[in-house]
Amino acid sequence: MRYRLFFLLLLFNHITLFANRVSVNDGFVINQDTTIVPDTLANESLPDSVQNKKSIDDPVFTNAEDSIVYSLDGKIAYLYGNAVVTYQDLELKASYIEFDMETKQVYASGLADSTGKVIGKPQFKEGSKTFKMDKIYYNFDTRRAKIIGVVTEEAGGFMHSAITKKMENDVVNLKAGKYTSCDLDHPHFYLAVTKGKIIPNNKIVAGPAYLVIEDVPFPLFIPFGFFPNTKKRSAGLLIPEYGEEKNRGLFLRGGGFYFGMGDYMDEKITFDIYSRGSWGIRSQTNYKLRYKFSGSLNIETSAIINSEKGLPDYSKTSSYWIRWSHRQDPKASPNSTFQANVNFGSSNYNKYNARNINTALSNTFNSSISYSKNWAGTPFSLTASLNHSQNTINETVNLNFPRVAFNMSRIYPFKRKNAVGSPKWYEKVGLSLNTSFDNRVQVLEENLFKPSVLDSMQNGMKHSIPVSTSFNILKFITVSPGVNYNEFWYLQTIEKHWNADSNRVEVDTVRSFKRGYEYNGSVSMSTKVYGMFQFSKNSKVQAIRHVLTPSVSLGYRPDFSDPKYGFYKTVQIDSTGNTSNYSIFENGIYGGPGGGKSGVVSFSLSNLLEMKVKSDKDTVNQTKKIKIIDGLSANTSYNLLADSLNWSDISVSGRTSLFDGKVNINFSGGFSLYALDANGKKYNKFELNNSGKLARFTRGNVGIDFSLNSKKEGQNSSSGRGGLRGAPGSEIPLGTAPDGSNFGESLGTQYGMDYVDFSVPWNVRFSYNLSYSKPAFQSSLVQTLSFSGSVNLTPKWKIGFSSGYDFKNRKLTTTSLNFYRDLHCWEMRLTVIPIGYYKSFSFTINVKSSLLHDLKFTKRDHYLDNQ
Repeated sequence: MRYRLFFLLLLFNHITLFANRVSVNDGFVINQDTTIVPDTLANESLPDSVQNKKSIDDPVFTNAEDSIVYSLDGKIAYLYGNAVVTYQDLELKASYIEFDMETKQVYASGLADSTGKVIGKPQFKEGSKTFKMDKIYYNFDTRRAKIIGVVTEEAGGFMHSAITKKMENDVVNLKAGKYTSCDLDHPHFYLAVTKGKIIPNNKIVAGPAYLVIEDVPFPLFIPFGFFPNTKKRSAGLLIPEYGEEKNRGLFLRGGGFYFGMGDYMDEKITFDIYSRGSWGIRSQTNYKLRYKFSGSLNIETSAIINSEKGLPDYSKTSSYWIRWSHRQDPKASPNSTFQANVNFGSSNYNKYNARNINTALSNTFNSSISYSKNWAGTPFSLTASLNHSQNTINETVNLNFPRVAFNMSRIYPFKRKNAVGSPKWYEKVGLSLNTSFDNRVQVLEENLFKPSVLDSMQNGMKHSIPVSTSFNILKFITVSPGVNYNEFWYLQTIEKHWNADSNRVEVDTVRSFKRGYEYNGSVSMSTKVYGMFQFSKNSKVQAIRHVLTPSVSLGYRPDFSDPKYGFYKTVQIDSTGNTSNYSIFENGIYGGPGGGKSGVVSFSLSNLLEMKVKSDKDTVNQTKKIKIIDGLSANTSYNLLADSLNWSDISVSGRTSLFDGKVNINFSGGFSLYALDANGKKYNKFELNNSGKLARFTRGNVGIDFSLNSKKEGQNSSSGRGGLRGAPGSEIPLGTAPDGSNFGESLGTQYGMDYVDFSVPWNVRFSYNLSYSKPAFQSSLVQTLSFSGSVNLTPKWKIGFSSGYDFKNRKLTTTSLNFYRDLHCWEMRLTVIPIGYYKSFSFTINVKSSLLHDLKFTKRDHYLDNQ
């Protein structure tokens, strides 16, 4: 009776303490009443060993929906039905719990329902970790445990163990274990581990293990395992993949070393080796300093050997590629930034080493390294950059280094301080300054690193000072006058002379400082004209609005080819003595002052046509706007000072969209007002007088983009890469391996269907472009067509495609077919490029989880084997 009274008082005390606790949103538990004084009289009869204990150290029975039964001596409690026991940071839930209060030992298990199914199996929570099991024996004092049928989750993986013993130092011994990334109670696959030991933050030791798929053991046997189990970075080997290619032979790819160099940097070096002599080396460095910067540097080099020495088709090709990405954290320096995006290498590199079809088909690459700085509280800013562009077809490289720009943003020098009332017209006069310095060179790739590159480099400096203002007249017309002054500084100019011996004009470079300048003035006027036509209230179309924006401007520039300026010279151009003027700045980066007087009047007219219609779908907004024509514009100009051909071509452009933006149409065209002579050149006679037509059509372009997809489904979507069950609509990169890398050498994995999104049952994309040109008698027509899309055959099957049509050669362009099958914890991918230079296929079946990304089967046919 004494023990039962003791237990009831103890239980009442813990229930009271638990009721006084409040759980807050951030996960902490606070005690609302800290002034409660224990009743010492009620505890006088309790043993001293119990009175001296803090109540928080004792177990708290928080729930037992069915019943709580105690042994006759009051030492053991039996809890039935969703029972919960908590102790410090430990929590145990089960249908049945048996707790010995004297030894602090607990036993928990599930109970069979009326059908014989065991329900309410124990769930044990320690800190942030949760364990599921069939049975558990646990001692709260020693923290030792014996667990039957436990399942633990760690970083996306699941460990099943028939018998597990947990020691007081958190060392775990297990027997008859299963490791898998499948979240089912009966997993599709697992690595069967006969026995093992897990030492926290140290290592994992395992006995013999083998692979089991669909309960069928595979002859993949590991006699023992020794794995590091620490959060610290460490160095290690990278296991290569193996295979065979027809041209390059047997290979080991992707093997190498990984180095974890402290907390801010790591390095991965991998090698590719082929039995017929080809090889490749890749270095990948990642670095990051929190709140400062982050980036990566990849350097790759390779040698591709085809055929055998002595044979006529033998060849050896060396190549390299450099990728550098550097990003500065915006918080590091608010007034200055440094960033880099370098993508540079040999023109033939991607021909042999591209990892996706998009890279293989690209023929232009660009790089930029830039630094910018703003002086706070001033209008001044500075930008310095190095830029690179590369064409792999003609193997030319364009470099700009360094390119420096110093700018002063618009200021108002005549603005009065603390002025009252509307500003005067002169207070609206704005002034800005733009100064740029550039070095530029275009060179063939084979000469890129030769000293002659410096000799062929062009450089120069340009200063531009625009002054402008704006004001309204008659309230609705905006007038914007302006003056612009440009100045050019060069360290070299050109000089031409006639060589009678060679009977040609020769050009010499004069290396000396030379300054040129020009100025011009302009004034423009523009306004907007609105037109509205309204329909009846019952009409589907409520109103149509038309907005016209006419604009006219006048610009004047003097003739800087006048000999008094010294910017132009005369040279003999043939043996008969004919001469021509040329600019000494002709080869300059920024050009030079313009020749010939120019007094140009420009005209432009833009249109916007839209209508307002009733919306049946939107109950909040009863109407919606639809743009019929968006930005239809026409412009031309007339040179008042030209002696002939005063009118420029008429340019027309516009865009529109149909079916709620599903179809986008862009179009443009050009018309000439002048007729052609017998040689196909324009002369001073209007086409209207020649053929009766107002203008002659010279060029046109039409582009149509069409995309259509079904509505997203509710919660049924494929799981994402590296996880067992992704969020609804999660996307799986089709061209990416489970570890985040590309699928080796197989092309097409990123072509056509980049992502697998089962929440979109189907989609299709279509792009068509038509360009027509007829500047004279000969015309040209260029058409391009590309299309792609995907469709869900079943909730687990998806097919994607991407292709195009070559109208000139009348055949399909590079075509990719992509197949994806969701196998729950596995996935299957098949990419086929059936035609063309890159004809190949890639088949891969692998585990989704990144922890087991090496558990896969791959079969490929490389496109180089077709050559």
